[in-house]
Amino acid sequence: MNPLIDPPTDDRFEVRPSAIPGAGLGVFARADLPAGAELEVIGVLVRRDSPADRCTHFADHHKFRVGADLLLIPVGVGGLVNHAADANLERVEYPGRVVLRTRRPVAAGEELVFRYSESARRRLGMA
Repeated sequence: MNPLIDPPTDDRFEVRPSAIPGAGLGVFARADLPAGAELEVIGVLVRRDSPADRCTHFADHHKFRVGADLLLIPVGVGGLVNHAADANLERVEYPGRVVLRTRRPVAAGEELVFRYSESARRRLGMA
């Protein structure tokens, strides 16, 4: 199975309308999650400022920085996690991949949110 064509599903999460005004869709816990639970952000890695980066400019608001010169274009539910100052997730980077990890226990039904970086908040007009 190619994870880019058919991203793996994870029954711990569901997508539905966000409780955050104007946010569109959001990701919610379907089950209680302990602190330290991880949601991997599945996607395509491209070099920053490369032709692939420029050709995917339409996804700029969703890209995650990975290291100094890579960007991850999400294709799974991880790309739909919204911003909140009081986040219940934190962004964790491993070589070539990004996960969103719960900072505390999260109850079933709770929306999952993480704090966007300062540069992302500026780019999105949130800072």
